[in-house]
Amino acid sequence: MDDRVKQELKKLVTHNIYAEAMGIELLELRQGYARGRMPYRLENANPYGSLHGGALYSLADIICGLAACTYGYYSSTIEGSMHYVRPALNTRYVICEAHELRQGRQVSVYEARLTNDEGLLLDTAEFSFYMLEKEV
Repeated sequence: MDDRVKQELKKLVTHNIYAEAMGIELLELRQGYARGRMPYRLENANPYGSLHGGALYSLADIICGLAACTYGYYSSTIEGSMHYVRPALNTRYVICEAHELRQGRQVSVYEARLTNDEGLLLDTAEFSFYMLEKEV
């Protein structure tokens, strides 16, 4: 992945009102891989005090989508599934790592693992993306 693509993908997080409101940060980006995090914020919590499942899904979708775009083309989510293993409690951040399962010309598949500050698995996810013909 060239530096231009990397810089443009970073802007998708830093210049995105939704990602910014949730506090999502991109930490690492390389071809077929992305790592990011989201802080624990009370406004993103459910009534029980853990991070809301929708917030966790958004983190996974965004980070997986960025990983899919590392091949130089924008992507759009087709489908996603999330497995909530443990509640996101007592952590400053939730860290999301996205790995390529298949990078196709039209459809790509990525998996995510979400962990707490101590590396304890919180959630897993899998997303399919339609690869757009628009270059990053």
